[in-house]
Amino acid sequence: MNRIPAKTLEDLQWSSILQALASRAKTDLGRARCLVRPFLETTEAIRAELERSEELSKLSVEEQLTLPLWGVQDIRKPLERASKGGTLEPAELLSCAAVLHALLRVRDFVESREQRLPRAWSLASRIADLGRVASRIERSFEPSGELSDRASPELYELRERCRGLHRGIKAKLDQLLHDEQFLPLLRENYYTIRNERYVVPVLASARSQVPGIVHNASQSGQTLFVEPQPLITLGNELMIAQSMAAEEERRILKELSGLLGAHAVELEESLEAAAELDAIEAAAKLGLDLDSAPVEVVEPEASFRLQAMRHPLLALQQKKVVPNDLAFSADERVLVVSGPNAGGKTVTLTGVGLCALMLRAGLAIPAERGSTLPFFRDVESAVGDDQDLSRDLSTFSARLTTLREIGKVAGAGSLVLVDEIAADTDPREGAAIALAVLEDLASKGARVIVTTHLEELKAVAVTNPAYVNARVGFDPARMAPTYRLHYGTPGSSSAIEIARRVGLDPHICDRAEENLKRTSGPLGQALAKLEQAQDEAFRAKLALQEQQKELDRLRARLELEREEVRERERAIQAEARVELVQEIE
Repeated sequence: MNRIPAKTLEDLQWSSILQALASRAKTDLGRARCLVRPFLETTEAIRAELERSEELSKLSVEEQLTLPLWGVQDIRKPLERASKGGTLEPAELLSCAAVLHALLRVRDFVESREQRLPRAWSLASRIADLGRVASRIERSFEPSGELSDRASPELYELRERCRGLHRGIKAKLDQLLHDEQFLPLLRENYYTIRNERYVVPVLASARSQVPGIVHNASQSGQTLFVEPQPLITLGNELMIAQSMAAEEERRILKELSGLLGAHAVELEESLEAAAELDAIEAAAKLGLDLDSAPVEVVEPEASFRLQAMRHPLLALQQKKVVPNDLAFSADERVLVVSGPNAGGKTVTLTGVGLCALMLRAGLAIPAERGSTLPFFRDVESAVGDDQDLSRDLSTFSARLTTLREIGKVAGAGSLVLVDEIAADTDPREGAAIALAVLEDLASKGARVIVTTHLEELKAVAVTNPAYVNARVGFDPARMAPTYRLHYGTPGSSSAIEIARRVGLDPHICDRAEENLKRTSGPLGQALAKLEQAQDEAFRAKLALQEQQKELDRLRARLELEREEVRERERAIQAEARVELVQEIE
């Protein structure tokens, strides 16, 4: 199995991608599925997943339509009880019926677009057509949620019997309450219900004059609630009829629950299909929000190129992100990224790592059409401060421990990300260790992206074809990084320029520059001059591009003016012809 270590997921903040994905799902089932989205094991599976997302992206963009997933709720718990013979409450039955209709709505929507959405239909076709079951449940209930008389003929008859007995009892009570001899025996002229029996409020002193059963008394004891003797037989019959009706209601609820339980397996599969459709649509929405384009999946050993790649998390935060191209030829193994602090080296490193993880999960990545990216069987990272005082590990020791573990598993098909390799020790010894680690990883066939300030690493990328230099730019005029990645040459750290930018005493910065000129080796001085020259060349290129745009605008305006002149000439000629014809006539 292709593994992705937990440390990599933490370093690259993979959980933030999953949260962003889940937030775009419509159902709880879909959101739960998004949060545990797996990494796919083959390039074929990745391509298939990207095609499924692309299908729903086109539906959204071209038709402004989305899957009608509203109403699809998680009813697995009541389904499980029903499948084991349990009886569901009316509210649960109605909720399940509503979900059945919602599932069928999704199926019908996709089926009507089967030719346009063949991949979605392969999932939606797994949704069972249980509309009859839903209708049977809904017909059995009133809008209030109570069982309807229509639920069964027996229930209708029993309820009619109850209603008739209620009417009979009330008729007798009405007679008693209009009896002049009976009224003086009552506290007040009304009837009520106690213990589900019809009673009248009798004065305690008149108890012996009102035959019947006492069901309750007032708090003072001065009033007794008596069921009069003439009502007892009817009351008993009513209790029996109500008991039989209640039993019939329980039987109907059990029958409806059994009907659901009999289809529990089909329903669970239907819910799974709907959840998967929701997760696919969430992936499509994420791709649209990231302004992603289809990417070609290539083998780990192949050359690849990410065009105008943007860091996924920064893009999701709607921050202004400088897009960068990143490429490896088939023979290149190590990309050495250098340049100033806060210039975007780590952003580039983690951005590529996140894109690799997103591709493994079948998610579109924020890059332009035509980009290619390998199927990396694993992604290893050494990013951030791994200091662990509880294990007596300094930052340097912890970093070396991480590199040791990476070296055990990395190989062909691995992407290794190392931020500021060997930076927390003596520069010369750190560089020696860094070179040895990179040589080992490259010899095993891994692809490595490493950020550094070490000149020895920048130098090896000049002489070894398996290594390639890239730098993040720094604009000395603005005293600020450009965040743009330049291939082919290393970059200086621009530490003094950054110190000026953050407000360090100018005297200290001037003195630092004097010290640097005395201690900097030929390579460092050459790199600084080369970087300055390339920055100037890049700015000149931008200026030429702006001039070209202005020339294009002027050319377009001139062509428009020429067309207007030609149009006027044609109009004048047409008028002249008309006048000539009129004169001849």
